[in-house]
Amino acid sequence: MSEQGLRLGIIGCGALGMIHARRFDGMPGVRVTALSDPNEEGMARAAETLRNPNVLRTTDYRELLDSGLDAVCVASPDRFHVPQVMDALAANLHVLCEKPLTPDPEDLQAVIDSMEEVEKHVALTYPRRYDMGIRRMREEIQSSRWGRVTSITAYNAEDWITPNLGTWRHDPAICPGGMFYDASGHQLDSLMWVTGLRGDRVWAETDNRSTPNVMFSRGHATLTGGVPLTFTFVGDAHKWREQINIHCEGADFVIENGRAFMTIANTLEPLASPGEAETADEAFVKLIRGEGINWAPPIDVWPVLTFTNAALESARTGEEREVSTQGYTG
Repeated sequence: MSEQGLRLGIIGCGALGMIHARRFDGMPGVRVTALSDPNEEGMARAAETLRNPNVLRTTDYRELLDSGLDAVCVASPDRFHVPQVMDALAANLHVLCEKPLTPDPEDLQAVIDSMEEVEKHVALTYPRRYDMGIRRMREEIQSSRWGRVTSITAYNAEDWITPNLGTWRHDPAICPGGMFYDASGHQLDSLMWVTGLRGDRVWAETDNRSTPNVMFSRGHATLTGGVPLTFTFVGDAHKWREQINIHCEGADFVIENGRAFMTIANTLEPLASPGEAETADEAFVKLIRGEGINWAPPIDVWPVLTFTNAALESARTGEEREVSTQGYTG
């Protein structure tokens, strides 16, 4: 880092890129010094949110990587994440990348190998991992004080059709697996992360709801130790709603609309945790400065990647599928 602080670039200046640009640029000791997007109007809008709008703007993200940065935030469409992360690592930069990273096991392993080789951090933006209440839930469940997990249900509903018409999210080549791969990764990562469980076998079915990509999915699975999971993800709903129910022998835990709860005296009570809430951006800066841990490293992508691929294969064939143990370290 220079004497002027952490120099950071943003690749992808859509809605999420704008959010990251504002967050990073508002932090002490951090400057967003470069933006890249094929859409020049998007770059201009992002630049106007910065304290100094006269930053490098380029439609070629490789030019951004060569502009003297310390780190980069990748907020481009899904299919471009891995090549841009790999190029950023080759440029010796730390990387914060939007989720999902990739559905390809070889690509995931390449990212892991590359970051270890250049000794740079790569972190993902799964927001639940930065929530203090959900971190507390993870501690409680994995402490074993409430006994083993006995069953899990996961539900998510939102309108993934109307706001995404004509965008890359409806393009299977850029967003493979549609809503199940992209949006529902939040619920799958959350339930596997807080419990420490992963997929064993899964049956699923999907429907495109008259669009080019997957908009609805449902199924059932068996997780580590025979724990049953049922899931329904609805992409043609009219309002976003979410609920994950994790039943243990001694208590129930719930993630409802992004908030963590636990059963206490037969009622659901919010889970609190010491410390202030933080965003993925704040945690990333702490990580680079040696002041925090990596809450969402690429190696943690394995459970969701292998489960998602098996579920989509099940939906294609109509048969239950075994979930690969690739990347399993437990």
